[in-house]
Amino acid sequence: MITLVEDQPLDGHAPLYLLAGAPGAGKTTLLPYLLRASGGLVVMDSDELLEDGALLGVPIAEPDAAPVWPAYDRMWTRIVTMVRRAGHPVLLLCPIPDPEELPPVGRWRDPAHWALLDCPDEVRQDRLRDRGSPREWVEEAMADAAAGRALIPTLFHSGPEDVADLAARILSWTRDRPSPQGRPEIRAS
Repeated sequence: MITLVEDQPLDGHAPLYLLAGAPGAGKTTLLPYLLRASGGLVVMDSDELLEDGALLGVPIAEPDAAPVWPAYDRMWTRIVTMVRRAGHPVLLLCPIPDPEELPPVGRWRDPAHWALLDCPDEVRQDRLRDRGSPREWVEEAMADAAAGRALIPTLFHSGPEDVADLAARILSWTRDRPSPQGRPEIRAS
């Protein structure tokens, strides 16, 4: 059972943990392991609302859909804000952010913590080729991965290790974050 610490921020927003990763990082593979061991943490993947890469028939998960991405991001901001406002901490698996999404300016209310899910470039290329991704998409994913490495210092590597162990390390990161008063924000019992 998860209990929120009483000294939560006055605006009522529970903690947010953002696990960003470029395509091929392993977010989708990791998701069921995070869900099984979440212990009350609300775990969401920003691709979960998509059906065949589209939302309500509008393509989202392809580079040509870039003009629609800001609206999709705003929708996820609202969903996550509603859950956090109800007092539930959230772990959101998401794409690499633009620099202006990160603190101190960022679009997420504090407390919000970022980490990067990454893998070696060769592994990413193999994963994306196995999915049948066009060469241009693979190149864009490689550029996204490089941008993520430059933006987000907290790093989790996905690779040949046990996915359950990786999920446990990520969940430990969410449980061990200090609150503004210096105590953990979430306690598992």
